[in-house]
Amino acid sequence: MDRSSIIKVIALMVTAFGIGIDFTGALMLIPAIENSFDTDITSTQWVLNIYALFFAMTMVAGGRLGDMYGHRRIMIIGLTIFLFSSVMCFFAPSLDYLIGARALQGIGAGCVWPCTLAFGATKVSKPEHRALVMGLILAGVTSGNVFGPMISGFVVNIGEWRYFFLANVVFSCISMATALILMERETEHKTGEHIDFAGMGLLSFAVLLLLYGLDVGADWGWTSAPLLLLFFVSAFLFLLFPKVEKRVKEPLLLPQMMQNREFRITLGLNMFNVSAAFVALMYFPQYMQKVLGWSAFESALGLAPLTVLLAVGSVLSGTLYNDFGPKRLLFWGYLIATIGSASIVLLPSGLGYFRILPGMAMIGLGATLTVGPSGTAAVCAVKPERAGLVGGLSFMTHLVYGAVSVACATAIMYMVSLSSLRDRLASLGVNLSEADQRAINGGTLNTDSAKAVMQKLDQGEIEKVQNALAAAFDSGMSSAFIFSTVSVSIGILLALMLDEKKLHKIES
Repeated sequence: MDRSSIIKVIALMVTAFGIGIDFTGALMLIPAIENSFDTDITSTQWVLNIYALFFAMTMVAGGRLGDMYGHRRIMIIGLTIFLFSSVMCFFAPSLDYLIGARALQGIGAGCVWPCTLAFGATKVSKPEHRALVMGLILAGVTSGNVFGPMISGFVVNIGEWRYFFLANVVFSCISMATALILMERETEHKTGEHIDFAGMGLLSFAVLLLLYGLDVGADWGWTSAPLLLLFFVSAFLFLLFPKVEKRVKEPLLLPQMMQNREFRITLGLNMFNVSAAFVALMYFPQYMQKVLGWSAFESALGLAPLTVLLAVGSVLSGTLYNDFGPKRLLFWGYLIATIGSASIVLLPSGLGYFRILPGMAMIGLGATLTVGPSGTAAVCAVKPERAGLVGGLSFMTHLVYGAVSVACATAIMYMVSLSSLRDRLASLGVNLSEADQRAINGGTLNTDSAKAVMQKLDQGEIEKVQNALAAAFDSGMSSAFIFSTVSVSIGILLALMLDEKKLHKIES
């Protein structure tokens, strides 16, 4: 690459780094947020899920707006939104306010990310460098994934999780400066474009209802009429989506794209590769803190085998793409991730940290071989002027399914851990009401509600409850990884079905 292209790639990597810090760093804050707002994991999971959902659903619009008005301009607007919402997160007085601020963060990130990808895909000096540039941009975001947990672990250890969002403010300012100084204004844009707000709104609402149903299912009862109605409305909206798309001028998924079987498979491959990684990022830090008794910073270091592999592997997958092609990388990546996810279920809990270490490494390696190649294959299948749209679509499917995976895994985890806790307490002769068991389920004993429950017990009973909670969390996490194992294994079949020779430039 020439000097000009290298400078642009560095600027894009800086922006991607800031986005990466926010995603994994926020995950490490979950136990601290539970304590701060006296809530449980079914509520705090929204700190992740609402961000992922709004990030995902904004990306398509952000990518298309970048095609229409310039990727640099939309990137700067997105960074401004991201900065403002990070300040809101810092001052959040309640969990609901924090969740709302995280939704706004997702909107900002959804404008930034597809424009970052499109800029990298279209502004490099030679087409054969595209896969390498995409890998470097992903290396930027995954490097942020490595440092994000360390930053959040450090601020939690010093007693204030809110300081993490000040780091977001700093990196947003740096990213805006690099975009303004190092990226030139674009003079040619796609004209006559239309944004499918109807389709995005309908799909967002359908996913939001599904996530909410999975959140409240344990409280409402999985066979209760209100919950079944909620799921029915969500399913109806999903079925209505393709009918609405036929009526809009420019749908989210252009007919030319969806007529290509290989492109449809590639979108599927962008979905299922995140299930194990998202569940791992959600539960491994909590396992280390709630079961092993590690501090937040120690947990961040313990997560390094996963996050470092994600960072290093992004560069390697970019260089391997042209040599081996997406099919082989995706097949082996999905196979390794499936084995890694299954190992969490099969290995005995007595191994402690070494119970999750092999799975962590294999899930990280599997993700490096699937995330980059699946996204690159989707973007490279279209003309450069459609790069923003397809970059948004590929990562939309990536993040939406990631949010759904976390919601499904959390619903399973909560039910199994509550059942396990109930049985273990009964066998130990500790009598706690159903409400008290729910208050402590999930392993966090520092909330006001949990402290009130523990004050009712003598020292011997407290030790029994602590052991039962750790075992219950372990059982719940294992069940969550059964779901992720099945989910990731679907990618193996899709990779076998992919005929990469038929991936072609879509005329539009």
